[in-house]
Amino acid sequence: MRIKKQKILIVDDVEDIAIVLRDFITKLGYEVKIVSDGQSALEIVKNENFDLVLLDLAMPQLDGIEVLKKIKVINKETKVVIITAYRDAEKVVEAFRNGAKDCLFKPFNLKSLKNVLESSLKNSIKK
Repeated sequence: MRIKKQKILIVDDVEDIAIVLRDFITKLGYEVKIVSDGQSALEIVKNENFDLVLLDLAMPQLDGIEVLKKIKVINKETKVVIITAYRDAEKVVEAFRNGAKDCLFKPFNLKSLKNVLESSLKNSIKK
């Protein structure tokens, strides 16, 4: 039986960050897509299944909390990891209350990202 690559969606309005994340995560063996805003994220999540969404909290129009809530309505099984430069504990707690699996604070190193991805995805391998 062939194991399918796990799919990760990166949602970040800072293109340079999204590209660095995509390149690193692709090298780890995941299938990766990137979008730059919450509305685009919701459209793609409606049409494709992702094992995990890396979601920035601070974005124009729809903020990360609103996108997180809507992703969980579309597919409650989709794991969401918040990435944020905010040090606002209330926002992070709100994200966890709404189903976030984990949180990475910018700037984070790639080893931390790898560890969060592996721990968040360890029970969702597709066949």
